[in-house]
Amino acid sequence: MLEANVLDELMAKPRITITVSEEVYQILVDWADKEERPLANLVTYIVSKTAREYQQETKEQGQGG
Repeated sequence: MLEANVLDELMAKPRITITVSEEVYQILVDWADKEERPLANLVTYIVSKTAREYQQETKEQGQGG
């Protein structure tokens, strides 16, 4: 049953598709290999971290205004 719940959670998450240059793709593949993690996991981490940083900067700019 736990496996079904995990699959349900994964399916509920929004998905996006991106296109990158061959150079960027290879950089990401090498980075993921170095960290011994799947490429999709690395890209999710990078995008999530950058989005949170952007959100924090936006909040700070609004407060300091």
